Amino acid sequence: MRRHFSTHVLVLTVAWAAEARAQVSLQLSVDPPQPAVGEIFHIVYGVSVRGNVDAIVEPLTLPPGIEVLDRPDPPLIPADMMMGGGMFMFRSSVTYVLRALRPGRFVVRNAMARSNQGRTVTQLAPLAITVVRAAPNPQQVAPDPGFTNPFPGLFDPQQPPPPPSLPTGPDVPPDGSLTGAQASAGGFLRVLVDVPNPYVGQQVIYRAFIYVPANDGACEPLHEATLDGFWSEVLMEPRQVCSQRWIPQRVGSWTMTAGMVRRIALFPTHAGRLEIGPLQMGVEYIEGDGFFGRRRRVEMASPAMAIEAREPPLEGRPAGYVPGTIGPLSITAEIDRAQLPVGETATLTVRAQGNGYLGSVTLPSPRGLDGLRVLPGGSRSQVDRTVDPLRGNVTNEYRVVADRPGRFPMEPLNVPWFDPASGRYHVAQVPLPVIVASGAARPADETDDPLDPSIALEGLQREVSLTPETSFFTTPLRVWGAIAVIPGTLLLAGLGMGLRKWSRARRVVQAETTKNDPRALLEQADAALAAGDGPAALGLGARALDRAERGAKTVDAPLAQRARAAREAGDGLRFAGAAVDRDAVAATLREVRAVVAAMEAAS
Repeated sequence: MRRHFSTHVLVLTVAWAAEARAQVSLQLSVDPPQPAVGEIFHIVYGVSVRGNVDAIVEPLTLPPGIEVLDRPDPPLIPADMMMGGGMFMFRSSVTYVLRALRPGRFVVRNAMARSNQGRTVTQLAPLAITVVRAAPNPQQVAPDPGFTNPFPGLFDPQQPPPPPSLPTGPDVPPDGSLTGAQASAGGFLRVLVDVPNPYVGQQVIYRAFIYVPANDGACEPLHEATLDGFWSEVLMEPRQVCSQRWIPQRVGSWTMTAGMVRRIALFPTHAGRLEIGPLQMGVEYIEGDGFFGRRRRVEMASPAMAIEAREPPLEGRPAGYVPGTIGPLSITAEIDRAQLPVGETATLTVRAQGNGYLGSVTLPSPRGLDGLRVLPGGSRSQVDRTVDPLRGNVTNEYRVVADRPGRFPMEPLNVPWFDPASGRYHVAQVPLPVIVASGAARPADETDDPLDPSIALEGLQREVSLTPETSFFTTPLRVWGAIAVIPGTLLLAGLGMGLRKWSRARRVVQAETTKNDPRALLEQADAALAAGDGPAALGLGARALDRAERGAKTVDAPLAQRARAAREAGDGLRFAGAAVDRDAVAATLREVRAVVAAMEAAS
């Protein structure tokens, strides 16, 4: 049995360093020397060092038409090799895994080593590789008769290893222009969103990647990105502060690796320009190899980015649509008992499943009927993170009470929703059960009892006079006096109309002032909180903060940061669902009031 041995093409150049006994040499070899189209071949790029040399090996420049399956870092020359003096030898090599896409002659360039000052220490001539056409049936190519294998099975040729699989998917840094980053050779942070112009309530995935000139790194969060105007769901575990997978990347002439460190689902809460603040992290990595390299720490910050959120279109919008209700949406309803005695309570449960923002929007409530009351009960929501996009589940409970016997068919429940993919509205409808009540009707309230003596009708006059009535206009003086009163009456009527118009205009001005005055808005927020409406109180507090910022002439950085923190705390409580902590709302309003007072004092 014959075995074919591949012949290596070896190109060697030796350059002597400034020191008498220091030298650097580079090696390039191709295996096989004439690869076929579609065949995997290798370029071995090596360096040999004798003595103490201060140099860096440059990466190879590969021509078009060669597919790179694995591009390693260039071989490393260790620093401070003084042990052994000029007799100390060091060798290192890396292997490029390649595949030719077409036959022809390809030239590999840029095999050189430079000093840290930029001077060329040694350089190889360009290496030409000839790629031939693939054989029609490579399995039947006759072996080279120049070698007979004396040990069958021991030295038989082995299949080359499969090419490394490059990761793909949305969690891999995209190729192309380097957006969302300020590139630096020492490492940088890059942030991206998959939907730059979402609708209110539509899911946006925010991803942050770290690029380092090493195989991996360790991360220390310094400041998380601020999310102003979003409801968010963290999709990476909090303990995973750094990347769990590092992917080779080429950034210009830099060889780097990138790892994802943040993945957050964002849902815009209102339309307009929404800003995502910078993410700041401290990153440590080994510069060079693990033996001769040195540890380096870099503080990185991503640039701030803005998203333009849109309101769903007004054209074709169904009645009762709540902005932020994004579909597809499904809804079901069930009742624990459809037949009940008068005065007893049944529980109606309505479940809706839709976009992840669904838990922070208001779903319509079932309508009651004459003789049937529908009272609000509990509400709870949760998010399913196992699907993409995220799905929100909302469960609302209502108490149904019949005041009289009879059959009560409840109207179907309609929930409009918007589809961002098609840009169209839809309506999810669910039929509600028919309630049958039995027993005697409940007595009416006391205020509705027609026999209540406090509201019984009485005569306007207790004693009726029997004296006949006479006309007032019995003399000319009385007639002309009555006629003379008419102009005065008209004048007074006109004056009264004018006063009413002035009063109405003043009330309109006062209402507009109350709507835009931060102090008045905060008083309304306190009243809403006292009435038990926490979301409304938070909304009024946010409006007061916005009006105060617009009216302030100058706002310094600490005050702006304090205002942003107060707004984020209010947004977090406001969009947390129906169950809002009253004490937390009161504390947030106190902070908003303090920020508004500080802005008014600064103005």
